[in-house]
Amino acid sequence: MLLWGRRVTALSNIETEQLRDIRSRLNRVPKGSLGDKSVGPLSKGFFDVCARTFGDAPEDLRREVAELQALKAADPAAFRKAFDAGVLQALVTRRLVIGGRERSSEEA
Repeated sequence: MLLWGRRVTALSNIETEQLRDIRSRLNRVPKGSLGDKSVGPLSKGFFDVCARTFGDAPEDLRREVAELQALKAADPAAFRKAFDAGVLQALVTRRLVIGGRERSSEEA
């Protein structure tokens, strides 16, 4: 599949399931202090899944994931705000749309 002049391969069934699973888990984390114990393991899982599934994603999407990873190391409080705001889920959804596994909100 071509996207913005760059070849992007469709996601496999396994990659799609990994992305949907991590998004589902992220959606279930309570906001605020109730979810504090979940942020570390789930963010590690998010970055692991991204490493496996974002290899041929557009550069801007990979850059956003790298910036989130740097933010987590530099400013955990700011990362937590992004985590609570749903930024990680938005990136996963965007990858699923680019990989041809979900429709974008504009197409719906």
